[in-house]
Amino acid sequence: MTAEATVRAGAEFGAALRCAIERSGLSLNEISQRLREQDTPVSVSALSYWQNGENRPERASSLAAVAALEAILGQAPSTLTALLGPRRPRGRWTNRQGLALTYDQIWQRPDSVAKALAKVDATPDDLDTPHRLSQYISYRVNAQGFEESMRVRRIVRADHDDTTRFVFVTRCITLPQPPAVTFTEGCRVARFRADVPSSTCVFEFVLDRPLQAGELAAVEFALRFPPGQASRHAQIALYRPAREMVLHIAFDPANLPETCFGFFQPRSALPREHQPAVTFDEHTTTYQFITLDPMPGQYGIKWSYS
Repeated sequence: MTAEATVRAGAEFGAALRCAIERSGLSLNEISQRLREQDTPVSVSALSYWQNGENRPERASSLAAVAALEAILGQAPSTLTALLGPRRPRGRWTNRQGLALTYDQIWQRPDSVAKALAKVDATPDDLDTPHRLSQYISYRVNAQGFEESMRVRRIVRADHDDTTRFVFVTRCITLPQPPAVTFTEGCRVARFRADVPSSTCVFEFVLDRPLQAGELAAVEFALRFPPGQASRHAQIALYRPAREMVLHIAFDPANLPETCFGFFQPRSALPREHQPAVTFDEHTTTYQFITLDPMPGQYGIKWSYS
């Protein structure tokens, strides 16, 4: 089945489910309660996304819930499950408008990213699930010109039921010791691994509670980098369109860069699109690069010293 046919099957399932719900006279709250009573829990928000065709059940627990739904809604067995078809393709096909990018279209050294991810039992498909709708990253650079720390805030939306984790990848210039997680909110760090030759670091975070399809959550964490991070740029990769992207950098007043600018690179093989450069003085020690409705690609900030 082609990707287009798979999406069409999901839409047909949604329409059939919506009709069955309307005929039953039950509210989504009542249906969700009955599913919990049968040990096949599905949240009200997930049911809403299913009937609107925005998400469809794929995991074993969700498929069991659909079988229970057929009985609750007075449908013959397999009436709804037969409409689901095969699992939805992952990667670039997860975005219906065809705007999503794969990790090897964005990262300069994709092999090292895949190696690091494998060490936490993850694949490149896990880089953007749950979907990051909003992302704010703040860097601090110390008086020696070294990247000292970063803070990340995200609003995420689960792509499927029982979403329990996310991964975060960053690169260091050198790894004399691992970066340290100094703060978490809405999540906790589970594992850290690195591809040492490329200094590619990957963190696995576990969410405070599992998310159902379509459910939103806010997470936040902070990292302290090991000494010697003399990079002159900071960046973030977006794989799917989002609502907002904020990159913020704060320099120590004792050592301000000569110039600083933001950039966007739609593909690793394409040139960067530069924002106007800014300069600093005693009153201006920070820079923000903010984009609403950002498209996939690499967003970054680059600076230089005299």
